[in-house]
Amino acid sequence: MKLFAVVLLSAALLSGCDVSFNKSTPKVTASDPGTQLQQQQIFDAALAFLVLLDAGKADMTWSVVSPTFQAKIPEPVWVNGLKALRIGLGSFNKREPLGFGFTDQMPDAPAGHYAVIEFASTFATTAVKEKVILRDDDERWGVVGYFVHKSITFGGDDKKAP
Repeated sequence: MKLFAVVLLSAALLSGCDVSFNKSTPKVTASDPGTQLQQQQIFDAALAFLVLLDAGKADMTWSVVSPTFQAKIPEPVWVNGLKALRIGLGSFNKREPLGFGFTDQMPDAPAGHYAVIEFASTFATTAVKEKVILRDDDERWGVVGYFVHKSITFGGDDKKAP
């Protein structure tokens, strides 16, 4: 019952936040692959953020969040949302980048230069796709969104619905 209350409270707190679990990722066309230097910069920024999450340090991620995003959401909502996303995943095992993209158009966001990076990640209990959205804040890439997409398969591959 306590876990249910925590999940319910977390869902209420997340309703205005760009942190999600199985929620639709914003429809972003980030087809510009960017330069190799830009790709390395966003990879490093996303990995710094994810390493903190993997270590159970969601409260320390606020320092890598974009100032633009910090102005939109209170720190406790961000931190609690991240903690809620990790419930049930278990400990981190491995992560592989799936792709990069850059865009100047992000739905419901201020004008700016954004990057999207997606990872195939494996945790103790499941495999997921993680998507990190970053914003170029002139001096650094800051996190503005984090999405976890978990697929659940029931039964074996050979079973078909009636």
